[in-house]
Amino acid sequence: MAKRIIIAGGNIAGTIVANRLAQKLDEELNKGEVEIVVLNKSEEHVYLPGQLLMAFGLETPGELVRKERSLLDRRIKFLHGDAGTMTKIDVENRQVITADGKPHKYDYLVISTGVEYTWEEVPGYKEASLTPYEFDSALKMREALENFQGGTVVINVAKLPHRCPVAPIETTLMLDDYLRKRGLREKTRIVYTYPVEGVFARPITNKMMKGIFEQRGIEVHSPFNVTSVNPNEKIIESQEGEKIKFDMLIAVPPNQGAKVIGDSGIGDRRRWVPTDKLTLRMKNHSDVYVIGDATDLPVSKAGSTADFESYVVANNLANDIKGNLGVKHYGGDVLCYIATGTDQATYIRFSYTMNESPPPPSYIHWWGKVMYNKMYWTVTAKANI
Repeated sequence: MAKRIIIAGGNIAGTIVANRLAQKLDEELNKGEVEIVVLNKSEEHVYLPGQLLMAFGLETPGELVRKERSLLDRRIKFLHGDAGTMTKIDVENRQVITADGKPHKYDYLVISTGVEYTWEEVPGYKEASLTPYEFDSALKMREALENFQGGTVVINVAKLPHRCPVAPIETTLMLDDYLRKRGLREKTRIVYTYPVEGVFARPITNKMMKGIFEQRGIEVHSPFNVTSVNPNEKIIESQEGEKIKFDMLIAVPPNQGAKVIGDSGIGDRRRWVPTDKLTLRMKNHSDVYVIGDATDLPVSKAGSTADFESYVVANNLANDIKGNLGVKHYGGDVLCYIATGTDQATYIRFSYTMNESPPPPSYIHWWGKVMYNKMYWTVTAKANI
């Protein structure tokens, strides 16, 4: 009987690892010895990092969405809608239950369920906010920025960790540049609020970005842990007792692991799945791997993280199937471009053992960021590197 691999979740992490597995198990797939199944609620694949560029009018909506089926290796089975909506992951009985009531048995499982935004944790937050983290809201943000004529803009990060840790910095610095080019910067107060001291959780990048914020006259209020937002009076309030009145609020909502993780009782209190930091196996379950935003690892919840992890998961899982051919370890590798304006950027690369050393912002790195976005569909998503 064919070995069955279920990828629980599509989009960036699930798609990349599914395609990489198909490459590693090419012969076994062709012979019918292995079956790969991707389960995902949506049939659309959204390139999430592009939503911030879309919010500033630098990317078009159509460039950010593809059909998931068009990206997956043709030999991979793809189930979506009720057939792909997971209601329970039963690791003890090695099966995933979907909304149509069907149990999907597996020999190996890859959990790539990502994050969910839990706006309800902060009263009034969603009603008062715009965010580049959600597709429709990013479009509304673009419209709001086009109509903006000055006032106070607050960029707020609700909780750590969150998906794409550098995005709030990018949002702030792109906003600053955008307003300067429109002649509105002197009419605008930009306020950046962050849950812990500083503007970013890594000391080296934090020091560099704080310097850029100071040079550009951007206010930093930290630590600032949001407790509520008054949508009518447009006031955001923190646990520390601060109240800031705003004309526009750009939010990074609270992140948790997917609801199915909590419903299945396999995550921690924030629904992150306990994961071995080197092998990427779920702790205490050698037949389950975890990838991307779903893990509880102390690394960035970013697309590049999932890409680096996909090599390890595909290698280890394929070796398991082929018969104890060795174990590859994940070193905590992350690479993130950071837009510091609407035509300049820097980047950070780090791991469990290596600190980042971001170069000075330049157009060259902006070009690198834009080109990577363009290449995502043909290179990264299809695991061609």
